[in-house]
Amino acid sequence: MSWVAWLWIAVVVVAAVILAFCCYEVRWKAMRLTGDLQRLQALSARAQDLRTQAAAAQQRLAQPRAE
Repeated sequence: MSWVAWLWIAVVVVAAVILAFCCYEVRWKAMRLTGDLQRLQALSARAQDLRTQAAAAQQRLAQPRAE
């Protein structure tokens, strides 16, 4: 085989390695971001609960006491 054929084989192998690495990175990051999203959604729900509790406490404090 000529050097041109070997060069094309090398180019194809390098391209395949780069493509495989990129696919791995995208999959890994997608999984990580999915986990981050779930944690942030749970944190957001907890923050909403705390806001609701704080608003209820504020309303209770604002009401005049009947004595």
